[in-house]
Amino acid sequence: MNLAPTPDQRAVMEQARRFLTEQVTRERRLAWDDEPAGCDSAFWRAVADLGWLGYGLPETNEGQGANLLELGLLVEECGRAAAPARIFSAIAGGLALATLGSAAQRRRWLPAVARGEASVTLAVAEKDALDEPAAFHTTLERRAGALRLDGDKRFVAQAEQADVFLVLARDGRGASALLVPRDTKGVKVSPLGTLAKDRQGIVSFRDVVLPAVALAGKPGTAWPRWLALRTRLAMLLCAEAVGGAQAALDMTVAHVCEREQFGAKLGTFQAVQQMAAVMAIDLEGARHLTHQALWLLAEGHKADREVAIAKAWTGRAYRDVTVLAHQLHGGAGYVVEHDLHRHTLRAKAAELTYGSTEQWLEALADQLHLVPATR
Repeated sequence: MNLAPTPDQRAVMEQARRFLTEQVTRERRLAWDDEPAGCDSAFWRAVADLGWLGYGLPETNEGQGANLLELGLLVEECGRAAAPARIFSAIAGGLALATLGSAAQRRRWLPAVARGEASVTLAVAEKDALDEPAAFHTTLERRAGALRLDGDKRFVAQAEQADVFLVLARDGRGASALLVPRDTKGVKVSPLGTLAKDRQGIVSFRDVVLPAVALAGKPGTAWPRWLALRTRLAMLLCAEAVGGAQAALDMTVAHVCEREQFGAKLGTFQAVQQMAAVMAIDLEGARHLTHQALWLLAEGHKADREVAIAKAWTGRAYRDVTVLAHQLHGGAGYVVEHDLHRHTLRAKAAELTYGSTEQWLEALADQLHLVPATR
């Protein structure tokens, strides 16, 4: 296993870093805070022109066919720059449709997604149901050859900008996935305030009538496919977290090398040096675990254990790195104009998204067979 980026992969990373350094400035971030989409149309067009939105999509659907590790390296650069969350949402939505959608749905939507002309977003979680489809209140019924959908979905990424929702619903046979255009009668989107300001929303479906072709895959088979997809999205989120933690460490090292206290640079104090070293250790562990899990998944290997370890470690590492960064920055890091506060908010959100640290620890514990089976 060689996790070092290839020359082609490194070229993509370097291009992404140059672009994001030029485009994602502090002034534009502050202006984008007031944009409903989280960025302006010129930036979004530039991202689409680079091919990022179709980077991990099949070449048969106008994508570039990058594997999961290659996609993760691109997402890592987005995390380093604290790029608009809309990029990750669009990549996740495209992968979701490529994984769960029917052949006709993929032909209809994926080329437009790859060009940045349409957006697909997942609608899975509910108020009282995150990981158990039997608890879903969103239901699918079949009446007179049509599909009828009722229920509410929460924490839907970029809900107000989505053109179509990929919805998981309980249908009596398990969980089914449906593709629901935003302009369908009975669909209502309400913005949801979040800590990370990542433009989530609540999507309500009230007696929504859909044709049979809206069904994505066979009825009742969506949940195992969703769990496999969630694993891949969790690892991409870890890659974004690695990039964010690297940015937090870099800005902290620069700060303690410049800031003077008691007549000396902060970086000369032993306690400060050890705190920076702890940050570096957390980051290096997160990077190695994330790249290893991404490589295993990209190569088609079983990686349940590696994914659980990576998500549990990286979620906490990103959070802890930002906490130490704040201690070493003093009050400066809490100023909204400072880049550090964005990483702090994203770190907490990343720790909870696609399964909390505790959930992944429980998944790992199950794999360790800590308790003998009862007879």
